[in-house]
Amino acid sequence: MRKLISAALLCLAAQAAFALEVTGVAPAQIKGAAMGDFSFGPVTVKSVAWEQGAVVLPLTDNKGKKYANLKLLSKAAYTKLEACFKNGFVKPAKAPARPVVKVEALKPLKSPARVANAEISFDGDLLAVAGVMASRKEEGTFWVAFPPDLEFTDPAFKSAVESAVIAAWTKKK
Repeated sequence: MRKLISAALLCLAAQAAFALEVTGVAPAQIKGAAMGDFSFGPVTVKSVAWEQGAVVLPLTDNKGKKYANLKLLSKAAYTKLEACFKNGFVKPAKAPARPVVKVEALKPLKSPARVANAEISFDGDLLAVAGVMASRKEEGTFWVAFPPDLEFTDPAFKSAVESAVIAAWTKKK
């Protein structure tokens, strides 16, 4: 029984070690604001709303249809955003590590331009659905279209995410 409890605690500690941390907000006085931008190290989610006591991530509008291209995957991540809206932002004591990026799924599409949707998770807390786009200039090459409300503040990190998505897509093909 002790070993089982120790193993469970170790798993929880490992999850907490790789939990996505809020490293900045805009506006700085987020407490009581209706909307704000949240930084998670090298990634920023823009236009996160606080509506009727709930955190609402932005939707992507394309030709009249709305898509949820940004999703929170854990209660812990939701609670952190909620706490910022309710109590204000508290800067972490130390800078968190870069988020661990994983391509969770690739879903092929029938479009000649957007050939697939790539579901990318950041520390298992935030999911972004990006498009794998076929290049019109160079046949056989691809690029990644991220949701408009997902911004990368570190170009090297963005490049690494793009490379991971393209590598996963070419491997799947």
